[in-house]
Order: sequence, then structure tokens, then C-alpha cells
Amino acid sequence: MIKLSDYHTKSSGYGTPKVSNILYYCVLLGCGGNGGYAVQRITKMLYAFNNVRSFLMLADPDTVEEKNLLRQPFIPSDISKKKSEVLAKRYGSTYGLKIGSYSDSYVESVEQLESLFSHTDYLYEEGQIIQKVLIGAVDNDFSRKIMNDYFEKTDDIIYIDAGIEGVYLPEGGQKPEHLWSEEEKLEHLDSGYSGQVVVGVKKQGAVILPPLDRVYPIDTKDAIPPSHSCGVEPYQPQRMIANEMAAFQITTIMNELFATNSILVNVLNFNARTSNCRPIYAEDVLTAPFVVEKAASITNSANEPEKGDEDDFEEHDEEEVEE
Repeated sequence: MIKLSDYHTKSSGYGTPKVSNILYYCVLLGCGGNGGYAVQRITKMLYAFNNVRSFLMLADPDTVEEKNLLRQPFIPSDISKKKSEVLAKRYGSTYGLKIGSYSDSYVESVEQLESLFSHTDYLYEEGQIIQKVLIGAVDNDFSRKIMNDYFEKTDDIIYIDAGIEGVYLPEGGQKPEHLWSEEEKLEHLDSGYSGQVVVGVKKQGAVILPPLDRVYPIDTKDAIPPSHSCGVEPYQPQRMIANEMAAFQITTIMNELFATNSILVNVLNFNARTSNCRPIYAEDVLTAPFVVEKAASITNSANEPEKGDEDDFEEHDEEEVEE
């Protein structure tokens, strides 16, 4: 377990904060299969943890299509409306939450992503830490590269990325089903169930847990910006049960974050067909020498009062918030 409060320093004007002194500023990119179901669960959690301050921003310019009704959390009356706007309004009004939405364009630069984290003026309270949480629920490597670049640029951030494999279709879906071989049929039936969620953590410029690109290198060789990809690549369907399980794994990470300001895992590999999940625990990754050295130096500086300032430095017991 990694307690994020261990890495907060007195340089910001306060000692180790309580969970209640942290505002989780969450930006979620992608409101389709993985992201849409994640919004359902995260908003319910934000409502349940009513003593945890938080803000959620949804980003996705896509509109709801009829085909989306098969495996995404939308209804017929949502067709032709922006996905991010629909979910922000629906769950914001349901739970009485302030949920922002950005649907003008795809996020295709670090600068655009930074702007989504900039709505902090009315959220800030004196003595409070704003913890950035970036949640990636996209289906393309170009967007993942943007999020990874933002992680590398930002000194303090939690980056959660979820991805699932697509369903195998012989010849990219061009081969008629009645011509499929037995091997192709079996591969089709067995595909589309696996996925992974990777949690990257960076505090004070040091990588505490490696992000997606350091765990599963992003293939950007043929990456196409989402705004230019229509009609370029064949549609590869996904399974709703895999979307649901990816969203659930994101939710387990957010639950621990809201409850204890901690991260338990670095990687979650799962299979929705068998309901199996294989975690790589944060503490096991943290034992890597290069990470331990950085983590120890940050933790030591966080717990060491400045010279001549001992009377002002108070230790705070971390409160656990129960859902």
C-alpha cells in the first residue's frame, strides 16, 4: 500500500494532511464502453463518500449512436447527443454533484489536457491539497500517448488507464461468418474478454508507480488522432462484460483512494469471461531500488520539519473515511 499523504510536504504551508483536507480533481477521458460505466460507479461513490471533496470532469466529443445502446450506458433518447454531456447531466442531477463536461473536440495535446485541470478557483480552500487524478478510458494509442506525456510533464498526478482487447474478427470483419474456419470461430469466441488497468503515481516529480507506457509500451508508430480516424481503421467490437469489468477495476482503485488516500495496486490484469483478476501490488513495485530511493527521499523530506520551524509543524493522524 502506498499512502499518498506520506509524500505531501510542508513546502505548501501545511503538514501531512488528513484525507478530508484533500480535493480529488478527476478528469476522465472517454465516455464510451469503459468510461461510461466508470462514470456510473464513480459518481455513485462520490455521493457515498460525502465527506470527501471531489470534482469530476468528463471529456468526450462523440455523440451517442444507435449501435452504442448495445454495450454502453445510454438509452434511445440519448441518440445524437454528446456522450460526456449526457452523463454529466444525468449523474450530476441524480446525485446532486458538480460534474463538468468537455465536448468541443478530442483532447489531442498536452495543453488541452492541462486546461481540463485548470478549473480550480472555486474549488480551492485554504490548507487544502488538490490531487490530480487522470482516468483514461479511450480506445486508441494516440490519446494514451497524450495522457502519458502529460504524466511525464506533471510533478504530482495519479494516472489510471483502462484498456480491453477487441473481439477477433477474421480478416478484420471482411470475411463472412459462414466462411469462418473452426479455428477462427474458436478464436472469435475466446477473444474480447481480457484487459488491464494500470495505475501510475508521481509525487514531487518522482515516479512512485510506473504509468501505462512503462508497463505496456504504447505503440504510436501508426497512431492516428481520433479526429482523423473515422473510416481509416475497421471497427473492432468490444464485449459489454469486458467494459463492465474494466469499469469495476477502476472503481476499486477509486474506492481505496477516497477511503484512505492510498493506492494498493500498480497493475490489474483481468479476464471477464472467467472473472479472474491478477494484481501486481504497489508495494511489490515500490521495492525496485530506483523507486525506493526516490520514494524514501521524498518521504523523509515530508516528515522533517524545517529548521527553526518545529513549533509550527504538527503531525496529523490520517482519518479513514468509511463508505
